[in-house]
Parts: sequence; C-alpha cells; structure tokens
Amino acid sequence: MSDRIVDQRLYLKVKVKSLAAEAKIIRKEEKRCKNSSLRNGLYRHRIDVVRYESRHTNLAYGFLRGRTYSQIESGAKKPPDWAKVRKMVEKYGMPIISWTSEDGYAAYEKRQQESKKQLAETLKRFDEWTKTVDAPSA
Repeated sequence: MSDRIVDQRLYLKVKVKSLAAEAKIIRKEEKRCKNSSLRNGLYRHRIDVVRYESRHTNLAYGFLRGRTYSQIESGAKKPPDWAKVRKMVEKYGMPIISWTSEDGYAAYEKRQQESKKQLAETLKRFDEWTKTVDAPSA
C-alpha cells in the first residue's frame, strides 16, 4: 500500500483500545465513589454505552481483519446490531486516498474508483459474513 492510500483499520484499533481504557477508568471510579446514585450512573454508562459500543467496534475491526464471527465472540446472549457494525465497516473499510499534484488528478480519480469498488466488495462480503452467523442462544 503506498503512502497515498491510508488503511483506516488503525482508527478502529485505537477505538477498541480507547473503549477498553474508558471501561477500566469507569470501573476504578465506581469503586472509589461513595455516592450510590453516582456509582450506579457510572456502572450503567459502562455497561449500557461503553460495552455496547465496544462490542460493535470489535466486531467491525475483527471482520476487517478477516476473522470469523466465532473467532471474535462466542457465547453471546443477544445478536449484535448488524446495522451499527455495517456502518463502521463502511466508514473504516474504505481506504483514504490522498491527492498529489505529481500524480495528477486522473491517477487520483482512478485510485478513488478502485477504492469504491473495493468498499462495495467489502460490504458484500460483510453481508455474506453476517448470514453465516448462528443466532445466539438465549
């Protein structure tokens, strides 16, 4: 991959790490908090918001790295929000194409079109990938 084509999976990797750090920080603050209402609020945020976002980010990152669903998560009680995961795959699955005057606009346009085709193929693979996933047992 040239320096003019940037793989965006790194952004997802950073997001996964950031969410894990956020959960750790919140858990630490929960333990220190003496106000039960505030402690409960922190707990609910960690469980309902951070964990939810973390799960879907991890699924998108795993898919873009070529993992199977069972390699990413097992024993899930609820199915993921596939629309949310797909949106992340769409956002981070297409490489960023930069333009330079030395290549010219035609070369940039060609790379941009190739990138769009690659994204379309990635989304098609994602849709097929989600169909192979067994529904989690309740």
